[in-house]
Amino acid sequence: MAKSALYDRHKALQAKFADFHGWEMPLEYSGAVKEHTAVRTAAGLFDVSHMGVIEVGGADSIQLLARALTFSPESLKPDHAQYAFLLNENGGIRDDLMAFRLNEERFILVVNASNRERDLNWLKETGKDFRAVLIDDSPDTCIIALQGPASWDIASETFGIKPSEFPYHSFINFEFSGSGVILAKTGYTGEKGFEIYAHRKIAGSIWDLLLEQGKKFGIMPCGLAARDTLRLEMGYLLHGNDIDENTNPIEAGYSNFIDFENENFIGRGAIIKIKEDGPERRLVGLSLTEPGVPRRGCQVILEGQEIGIVTSGNFSPSLHRGIAMAYLPARHLESARDVAVIIHGKAHTAEIVEFPFYRKTGRPASSGKSVSE
Repeated sequence: MAKSALYDRHKALQAKFADFHGWEMPLEYSGAVKEHTAVRTAAGLFDVSHMGVIEVGGADSIQLLARALTFSPESLKPDHAQYAFLLNENGGIRDDLMAFRLNEERFILVVNASNRERDLNWLKETGKDFRAVLIDDSPDTCIIALQGPASWDIASETFGIKPSEFPYHSFINFEFSGSGVILAKTGYTGEKGFEIYAHRKIAGSIWDLLLEQGKKFGIMPCGLAARDTLRLEMGYLLHGNDIDENTNPIEAGYSNFIDFENENFIGRGAIIKIKEDGPERRLVGLSLTEPGVPRRGCQVILEGQEIGIVTSGNFSPSLHRGIAMAYLPARHLESARDVAVIIHGKAHTAEIVEFPFYRKTGRPASSGKSVSE
């Protein structure tokens, strides 16, 4: 099983580990609810080094990415990032990712851990007629996510930067211990924060320094359990749960991440047809109005008939109630406001709500997500 370069540090912090797509990653340290709350009120530090990092360069890198991604890569400014999809010919979602533009010809794609090898092979096949080079930087790259209201102060004291001076979905490059580091103003929690891309040989020093500098701000190391409840509260998608090759961005509610001005991307024709015809189903939020914790696979019932299955569900530490996502037929959404979710054989009433579940004054505007899983 693969281990992050930070594994020994997680073990020293008495983390509970779980197998995540072949990686032994921290599930929690002091408890998922405590860690979730720390991110919402102070700061949390995550190791997400299991994510795939693919570098794309060469004279035809823009042409290849215009073919592979659902936005126009030439429109992305250097030192900026963009959320996007890889689609199949039917408009199904092969993967969702973040694209970072380093310079005129070099990009980095941060892909889901479970899809890294498949994405890399698919990109190589798609780009076989282009003058483009693809490199898997995953083995040497660690990704550390610093998230929460205090994250800007911690980053400022640790790295001597001024977070207010560069916008969301942009990044800066600097040197740390003789090695280059990317500090991206992105995240997967709905809070202020950063994702830090560093070589594995210096990642431990960065992790230690952030935990030390963050002590007075209430920072906590956080595992994947809290990461999941945080992203769920925001209605952020998890590939393999909420989206896959049998779902499309239109029904998932992410059509704003499709640039139809890009006439080259794979799946464009299918997506245009789905948009014009209207999707047969839509991904919606379900907020339980009585005690209960919905989980993936729970049935959604309306008037005694199953109309959907929960794709993601959990207890929301911020809202103190069960919340879930599910695809429901579009025809039912015109009139239905309440449904039932079957949990351990018992029906629990749930209200159909818009995303995000969790809203906080001063929280950065929802704009998709950064890394997923």
